[in-house]
Amino acid sequence: MSLVELGVQAARWILVLFSVVSVGVMVESTLNLRKIARLEEAEFRALRTLLTRGENSAAQSNIAASNAPSVLALQEGLELRAINPDAVSEAIAQGIEVQCAALQGHLPILATVASTAPYIGLFGTVLGILSAFAEIARTGQTGASVVAAPIAEALTATALGLGVAIPAVMAYNYFSGRVNDLGLRVETHALDLAARMPAPKVAVAVQEAN
Repeated sequence: MSLVELGVQAARWILVLFSVVSVGVMVESTLNLRKIARLEEAEFRALRTLLTRGENSAAQSNIAASNAPSVLALQEGLELRAINPDAVSEAIAQGIEVQCAALQGHLPILATVASTAPYIGLFGTVLGILSAFAEIARTGQTGASVVAAPIAEALTATALGLGVAIPAVMAYNYFSGRVNDLGLRVETHALDLAARMPAPKVAVAVQEAN
């Protein structure tokens, strides 16, 4: 096998690998986002109920044990509240950004596959056509019957590249929309919970003394 033919085969196997990885990311994103959405909704409702009822001790316990994105963002602000109350809002905002970024998961892989797969397929096609013309030059035979078969085989790399890239683009757009929706929900929940949190005892004592 010549170096050109080896390059064609390598391009095809890379595209096959990209296809498998894309499917894996799609499955992982579906399960992960569904799990996080359910956890976020359940934890938010439970914590909001406790804060509304004034059950602050139970609420603090729930906050410490929760893995919901909005609660994790809220924890960033609560850690600074006793030290610098003025930095609470900024800390929560930063926590929200961190949690929303974490929701992306492995979606950048889909973006990479979508943008590179067509070029890898085209690269394989170019190498395949070069191999076909090299064979024509070696044998001296021309004509459609001689050229058609190797060029058609070379073009399968481009078709494979597009076949991998198009589903990756569609999946990336779909999951990006879900991430944006979930991120907005996380931000709304975090701000809602922050507004319901009781004032720190130190601040209350200072207000009473004044």
